Amino acid sequence: MHLFKWHGQLILLNFLMFMSWRPCRGLNVPNYGPDNRGNPARRTASFAGRREPVFYDEEYQPLAARTPSQDVRRAKLAAISNPDFYFPPDPEADLAEANIPVPVVTQQKPRQAAPGAGAFSYNPKDKNGPPNWYRIDERCGGRYQSPILLNTSSAQLVSRKRPLRLDGQTNLPDSIRLQNDGHSAKFTHSWRIGADRPVLRGGPLKTKYLFEQLHFHWGSNSSVGSEHVYDYQRYPMEIHLVFYNGLYDSFQEAREQVDGIAVMGLFYEIYEHSVDEPLNTWTRFLRNVIEPNSEFTIPFIDTFPLYEVIGDVEWPYFSYEGSLTTPPCLETVTWIVATKPLLVTEKEMRQFRRLQSPNGQMSNNFRPVQKLNHRRVFLY
Repeated sequence: MHLFKWHGQLILLNFLMFMSWRPCRGLNVPNYGPDNRGNPARRTASFAGRREPVFYDEEYQPLAARTPSQDVRRAKLAAISNPDFYFPPDPEADLAEANIPVPVVTQQKPRQAAPGAGAFSYNPKDKNGPPNWYRIDERCGGRYQSPILLNTSSAQLVSRKRPLRLDGQTNLPDSIRLQNDGHSAKFTHSWRIGADRPVLRGGPLKTKYLFEQLHFHWGSNSSVGSEHVYDYQRYPMEIHLVFYNGLYDSFQEAREQVDGIAVMGLFYEIYEHSVDEPLNTWTRFLRNVIEPNSEFTIPFIDTFPLYEVIGDVEWPYFSYEGSLTTPPCLETVTWIVATKPLLVTEKEMRQFRRLQSPNGQMSNNFRPVQKLNHRRVFLY
């Protein structure tokens, strides 16, 4: 009897040992071998049919948990009821603002500019309108775009400052080429040999900047038109005087450099006390460029200096780092925006509104304001 019990225990022991060595093929146990220990995504993929792989950021936090939901995005857009405040409908914009890295699955080639990249539009409903400028040139979707909202209360006041100077603003050019380029009225001055073109220096600028051209942005009526918004107010028109860094040989070379361009912007407000008396005599030349892509050469006898356009440079101004306000939207601009507006009459504004673009009347040729994205705005 005792011998039988001993043999039974031995057989049971052998059976248990045999079962412990049997491969567990039917238990669906994940493989935590050396190839899978350092990769959470591959360990997750071992559970076939259970769940999809999850990507992690550098801190091993699931990206999906930190991505803003569609409801949050819609709430942000709904909070901005004024169409002046434009935010590109780019699903990556919220990710960029939160500094969340976007997982890259495959290497993609940089987006190239679309054919006819210059054919942009100011109509927000057009396929080449401001919401889609980043498709024309991807740099228009950058984080340091212009124009912006300028607030006196939130700007940083500069107490110790160098005076802003515009030397040569009374110099007369040899001729002036006036162009209707389909988007604006542009005045480009030609300078005689030995005659220096105007130079902008001081203030936020570290070097001298040479004058290149001036152009305008205006609205279909006098309640809109300016690109920048000053203390939540738009003006009927805004002039931009474009300068390029004297360290470079030309505007085309300078505009690609981080310190290449300076743009001086000034607002216009309506002068109510005059109906027929012109305040800006140079507006009479606009009738020569009504049609898009037309141009007119103003001879020397009729040329005018910059002083006749903007007067003395003796006003407070905002300054910030931004971009061109048309494609390719290069983020190489130091902006100087005056707080004191110039004057224009309604009759003169009607001369601007007579200009034609390829799509009809040229008006509302201003870009909606862009996100500040933690940039500092200085008040001089």
